[in-house]
Amino acid sequence: MFLLITGLLALICVPASARGQSAGEISGWVYDQTGAPLTGARLTLRGVTGREGQSTAAGDFAFRDLPAGDFDVSAESTGFETAHRAVRLRAGERVTLSFTLRVALVAETIVTAAKAGGRDVQETPIAITAVSQADLGRLGTQTIEGAPALAPSVTFSQNTGWGQLTIRGIGTNAVFAGSDPSSAIYLDGVYLARPAMAFARFLDLERIEVLRGPQGTLYGRNAVGGAMNLIPRPPTNDFQASARFTAGNFGELRADARMSGPLKRDRVMGSFAIARGVRDGFVRDLEHPDHPLGGDDDTAARGQLRVVFDRRTNLLLSSDVDQQRGIPLTYNKVLAAKPGYQFDNPPDFHDVRTSLLSWGDTLHYGASARLTMALTPTTTLVSLTAYRNLDYEFFADSDSTELDLVRTHQLELQHQLSQEITISHQQPRLTWVGGMFLFSESDHQTIWSDQPAGPFQRRLDPRLTATSRAVFGQATVGLTSRLSATAGVRYTHEGKDIDNAGGRYVLEDPNLPVPGSVYSYSDSIAHSAWTPKIGLEMTLPNGALAYVSATRGFKSGGFNISSTAVGRGYAPEWAWSYEGGLKSALMGGRSRFSTSAFVMDYTNLQVQTPIGIGVLDIRNAAAATIRGIEVEVTSLIGRGIEAGGHLTWLDATYDQYIAVAVEGFTGDVSGNRLNNAPEWAGRLWIEWTGDVGNSRRLSISAESTAQSTVFYTPFNDSIQKQSPYGLLGTRVEYGPGHRRWTVGAYARNLTNSNYVTATFGTPPNAYAGRRGPSRQFAVEFVVRR
Repeated sequence: MFLLITGLLALICVPASARGQSAGEISGWVYDQTGAPLTGARLTLRGVTGREGQSTAAGDFAFRDLPAGDFDVSAESTGFETAHRAVRLRAGERVTLSFTLRVALVAETIVTAAKAGGRDVQETPIAITAVSQADLGRLGTQTIEGAPALAPSVTFSQNTGWGQLTIRGIGTNAVFAGSDPSSAIYLDGVYLARPAMAFARFLDLERIEVLRGPQGTLYGRNAVGGAMNLIPRPPTNDFQASARFTAGNFGELRADARMSGPLKRDRVMGSFAIARGVRDGFVRDLEHPDHPLGGDDDTAARGQLRVVFDRRTNLLLSSDVDQQRGIPLTYNKVLAAKPGYQFDNPPDFHDVRTSLLSWGDTLHYGASARLTMALTPTTTLVSLTAYRNLDYEFFADSDSTELDLVRTHQLELQHQLSQEITISHQQPRLTWVGGMFLFSESDHQTIWSDQPAGPFQRRLDPRLTATSRAVFGQATVGLTSRLSATAGVRYTHEGKDIDNAGGRYVLEDPNLPVPGSVYSYSDSIAHSAWTPKIGLEMTLPNGALAYVSATRGFKSGGFNISSTAVGRGYAPEWAWSYEGGLKSALMGGRSRFSTSAFVMDYTNLQVQTPIGIGVLDIRNAAAATIRGIEVEVTSLIGRGIEAGGHLTWLDATYDQYIAVAVEGFTGDVSGNRLNNAPEWAGRLWIEWTGDVGNSRRLSISAESTAQSTVFYTPFNDSIQKQSPYGLLGTRVEYGPGHRRWTVGAYARNLTNSNYVTATFGTPPNAYAGRRGPSRQFAVEFVVRR
């Protein structure tokens, strides 16, 4: 929210000089804080009639020939706060106004990460980044895959259609049934249990909140590295409507629309959004020229209904559906051939060869009900009930070449039910939140890995059920007028049951099992954990916030789905994080600055290694130590110019770990870096917005992201890694001052950098990587009401 500071220097009413004159006039001047006239300030008149105008070189303006009535006059200029004045104009009257506009401050960002109501992100004593809808829209970001660089210490990989989120070096490449993510993703507070759910479209989002470091007390389940919460825009009490049309290279065509407003004012409000988009793949398959890889074919919709029963109670019902049918991009670009194999590896990084046509289909939907009740003026109860369902299937060439050596067909059917109840209390010297969390899921995966040369087929058929129960509480007490203390704890009990089956089968008709290879068994595990948090926060004399904290994170153990016998699972992983941070407003409020430094003791890491085709090993690495420093800045550096960015240094290494490589070889990787954890990473952006022509506004922005080397295996080898690289993007937007419509253009990866986001070394013939998106550009047209 911008601080609105306006000064009315004069309000002079002058009667009409001629008897019988009926036309009135509103005129005046616009100045800045120093008293200098503001040229080109935009004046908007709303009331009996509506008009727009601009101040002259002398700072004056005038609206003439006005009928009698009530009017609202606003004055705004880029880099300044908007001022409003209400005027009642009588027939033949002249009203003179004088506005003094103050320099705008960086906008406050309200977050709800602490589950105790809204709070400015700069007043929240944790490492948190709020990514606005404007940040996401600047370069047309559609899913999490394009969003991690918007927050410090966050990276993202994709294993076909499974997302792998890493925060502060903590993530996992284990994506199959029986294992869980190490950094959690939420959709409006609802936990998304499976990695394939991570690609939910950013439809009708208001912001993303990224919490870094273990969130074991308030979030609990599998938030060892941190949590990312996707928060949609709520229904409004005023009618709003918008539509966006996008066209770009690779045959990209997208359209989305949103409508929000009252069904019964102040009582029932609703919103509905829908999106449809297609885009061809950016990787050419030379064996199938009409079948490029990595394309999109998406349809998504979201509906919300908010019912206000009285001033203390309201209910928000939400439902969404997302179907994605694009051609999947797997590890298709060969990085190196293995000894004894020859094939054609096209020299162009955009070109690959595959022996089969790939396809994929993901259907992800859910619904939730959030009941909010004000028990007292300072105490609020929130009940969040949710159901989600996943239906995911793909077929792909898994050997990364034109050789028909390995093909994979996978199917995952999952559904989950969750219930969270929280009670929060807020007073000036005491804030607390407590609650309970219940979760259950059923997950069935079937995996077929064909080896035509055998000819054999390896089948994995795990069926998993999981439950989680937790109670938690956290309180912040004001010790003095400046110093507060926070303490909290969560108790979690989780259980998992698996009915596992599999084996090797002859890849001929009939599909008979290989003798002695078929297995079937049931197994169960259960784990409990206490995850506390303690912290101190202090408001410094200059208004800055300093804090220190110690937090613990926990993720339960799981199963190796390719194991042929019971008792070969793995233990929970744990992390203790010790952190200190500082948040401050600088330059008279025109700049916001935050920094954090942390050390994490990460033990029993769950690391997955593919041993061979259809054979996986997940085991606990002994320990790792993670240290880091993060800095974020956002500033208004001149009239209409805003800039910002972040920089991260991360030292994430194994303390002890005997790792297993492909084909079962082992090696001591102590001292090596964790997967997908660059030592240096950062982002820099700048945006200029100014007036051009008659009541038109132009915005130009540019941003860059860069990171140092990342490794994709614990062995830190020279093949399965990505060397340092950077990406550059830009956007131009033009439209009238009232923003009823805009036309824009943007480009991502402007320099067309070549890079991979993940690697795979299991195929017998090659090491390969998943290529990052090529240069993409698009134009878009937006209309609003």
